[in-house]
Amino acid sequence: MKKIGILTFHRSVNYGAFIQAYSLAKRLKEEYPNADVEIIDYHMPIVANSYIYTFSSYIAANNNIGRIKRIIRLAQHPTVIQKLNNRTKIFTECQKMLPLSGKTIFSNSTDEVFDYINSTYDVVIVGSDAVWNYASRGFPNAYFLNDKVHCKKLSYAASCYGMDYSTCPDKDIQQMSRFLSNFNFIGVRDEATENMVKYINPELTPAHTCDPTCFLKVNDLPVDEKKLREKLHKRGFDFNKTTIGMMGSEKMCNMLRRMYGKCYQIVSLYEPVRNSDVDLYDLTPFEWAYVFRFFKVTFTTYFHGTMLSLRNGIPVICLALQTNFAKKYTPKTLDLLKRLSYESWYFKTDYKTVHLDKIKSLADKMLQTEMHDEIVQRLDQEAANFDVFNDNLRRIMEEN
Repeated sequence: MKKIGILTFHRSVNYGAFIQAYSLAKRLKEEYPNADVEIIDYHMPIVANSYIYTFSSYIAANNNIGRIKRIIRLAQHPTVIQKLNNRTKIFTECQKMLPLSGKTIFSNSTDEVFDYINSTYDVVIVGSDAVWNYASRGFPNAYFLNDKVHCKKLSYAASCYGMDYSTCPDKDIQQMSRFLSNFNFIGVRDEATENMVKYINPELTPAHTCDPTCFLKVNDLPVDEKKLREKLHKRGFDFNKTTIGMMGSEKMCNMLRRMYGKCYQIVSLYEPVRNSDVDLYDLTPFEWAYVFRFFKVTFTTYFHGTMLSLRNGIPVICLALQTNFAKKYTPKTLDLLKRLSYESWYFKTDYKTVHLDKIKSLADKMLQTEMHDEIVQRLDQEAANFDVFNDNLRRIMEEN
């Protein structure tokens, strides 16, 4: 029996990171029932420590303004540290439901994980998610699979999102070029990463591959809808009221209140938000992926918030993050919406004046229109991008 290992960010306390790992592993197992498919249980201490919250770690920031903002937020939400640590515990429990490797490797070094890959797998797949943004993990790191890895190597929907690759040192560019040249297939999630691969080596030919949540079968998730409804009801969720879901900041929620007052129920996901009607900061990743179906429209700044709302057939208004990366490269959410011909759902705003009339006009239309079937059909078309990757993987799997 051949073994396929997936190297990704499955232990990140991040809903999208968890669900994309789950979805890719599940799809590969469906495609290759006679193979052993598992997620390589590799995690780095420098990342894991960021999910353990104390007062000092929470208010830590690169400048005084950032620290002041965190202190103010803590004053507004005195239980925020407790909530964040509770969410970390929930993720830790849910990780047991992933098809993890028999060995757990907890190290900032690549030596142990590369030795394990060489001794265990016939094929290793890097991705999805921003596995090629090495700002927090350093370089070189495991997600570039250097020359020490001897098995077949592929990437699936890999992304460099958030990292300005044009400023990377020449020595890093040269190493990345050498490492990726040894991949049997390079699948990338977005235009920015496609351009990065071509930038580091014009002879490489990356292919667009959709994020794994694009083909997630939401109805097959391990979620008991009756129990989830009971859980939401206890939190104050009114299933008889039209609901706007949101993944964003206090500014986003305040904008929605100015638009609609109390006409609609506003439910916040991920971040505690004071002005929302219901705060769902601590759902399990599976519940989070499922809960979007109870909304009429979603407002979000997050890529996977956008993706999972669409996967549930719910329209999205995506509000741009004003990051340095987004000013120079196509943001990942806009990249996705362009591929679906929904780029008109993407807005830059200050949440107070810029484009508010257009945002509200579109939201009003979405609140009055049933779009489920159209959205699902477009997402299914995007999901077909998996095939180009799968064709290459199948040829490898059929080799003697």
